[in-house]
Amino acid sequence: MKLYKSCILILILSLTAVYISGCAVVQPIDRERLADPNMIFDENPIEQGIQNHYLYIREGTQGADGAKSGGCGCG
Repeated sequence: MKLYKSCILILILSLTAVYISGCAVVQPIDRERLADPNMIFDENPIEQGIQNHYLYIREGTQGADGAKSGGCGCG
């Protein structure tokens, strides 16, 4: 029973150390590298942009992705 408690304590301490080490302060100069378009999870962001443009202009719809446009194509 004592071995079981010590194993659980070691596991908890290890997980806590991993969790805490994942936190980091990012300097403004480093944010440019982290905002690289290659970091986007979308398979083809250009195709997604074209599709959004088509929906905004041709069909007069507006998605919930923060873009401001109407059906007239002036946005």
